[in-house]
Parts: sequence; structure tokens; C-alpha cells
Amino acid sequence: MSGQSALIVGNGEPPSRELFAVCTREAELILCADGGANTASAYGYAPDYIVGDLDSVSSQSKAALAADRVVLVDPEGNVGTDGQKVLNHAVALGVTQAVLLGFTGRRTDHLLGNLSLLKTFADRLTLRIVDDYCDIRLIDRCIRFCAAIGQKISLCPLDGAVEGITTEGLKWSLRSESLIPGVRDGISNEVVANPVEIRVGRGDLLLCVQREGGCGKIVLE
Repeated sequence: MSGQSALIVGNGEPPSRELFAVCTREAELILCADGGANTASAYGYAPDYIVGDLDSVSSQSKAALAADRVVLVDPEGNVGTDGQKVLNHAVALGVTQAVLLGFTGRRTDHLLGNLSLLKTFADRLTLRIVDDYCDIRLIDRCIRFCAAIGQKISLCPLDGAVEGITTEGLKWSLRSESLIPGVRDGISNEVVANPVEIRVGRGDLLLCVQREGGCGKIVLE
């Protein structure tokens, strides 16, 4: 998928300054969902756009941008979360891939909703939710990557049974098997050989890579 890349900052638990800087270097645009702009401002960054109902962003963060870069969407809260609003705006700007920071922590209900965004926008955006502990993405039928031997990963069904899962390069392999929330989950698997390959027959499967203090980056093939 080609197109612009973006860092999208939410109003959840702020990432470390170091992680924020790394993600900024890899992005062409910085978009903030409402109060996420406060995190960007605290770290010395001016976003390209602030989007949402604007009930959490500080007046200082808003004042740092031109008026047309502060986008008020649905102040009555009838058309989804600020996360949805900023992702819709990203699509309108031509963004096709984005890292989501500040989309975990603080509010577990928001985290659950944010995980569903990976599926909702899968046909328009390649997304990763990243914090200092984990990197989460939705597997699009097949993913191949290289990682450090011993790297901890988990395979988590998003919203129901996931069938026909086959893996290569993991300590506990699957051979056209199913994972079901609350029945059989793929928590705390381990990389034993490269490349790792995970294939999905049907359903929505999340790949969760433990960062372990900033490590844990995977390299897609």
C-alpha cells in the first residue's frame, strides 16, 4: 500500500519521549486526536492537524496551529470517538499507513474500541497501535517477518473465532487450527526461527509483539 504515512496521537497513556521521537521520524504527517495534541506539544512537536470534538485539547495546543488545521468534528459526540474522527481525516488526506500512539492505557473501554479500529479501517489504512510495551497490528491473511530469536509474540482473536491458522518459526506452532477468545488464545508464543510466517484462513487475528523496553521491532518481508 503506497501513500502518505502518519503518526496519529491519541489522548491515552503518553508514550515515552524516545518512542515518540522514533515514530515521528518515520512519519510524513502528525495528526492528533483531540487531547493527543497536548502530548505532542509537551514533547516539542506541532502537529499538522488536530481533529475531534476538541473537549480535551488545551488552548495552548490549539493556538499553536492555524485555524484551518484545527478540525472540529461532531461536538455532540454522535458519530464515533475522536480516534474514528482522526482516522477518517487521515484517509481524506491520502494517508494509507499510520502508527497510533497514545491509544492504550488509562481507559480500558477506549482501548477495546481502539482495537476494533484496526478492523474498521483495514480496507483503507495499514495501522499499528504502539506503546512502550507492545506493537499491535491486524494480520491481513498472511504476514512474514524477521525478529530476534526468543522474541515474545501473541496471537489474539479480535472479535470471534479465527480459523485455519498456520504458523512457521514459532515455538508453539499451529497447523490449520483455530483460536477462540476465552477458549483458546495464542498468548506468549516465542520466535525460534526466521522468517516467521503466520497465515489466517478466516477471521480477524491480532499480532501482538512485546517491545520489552523498546526492543522487539519486527522487519516485514
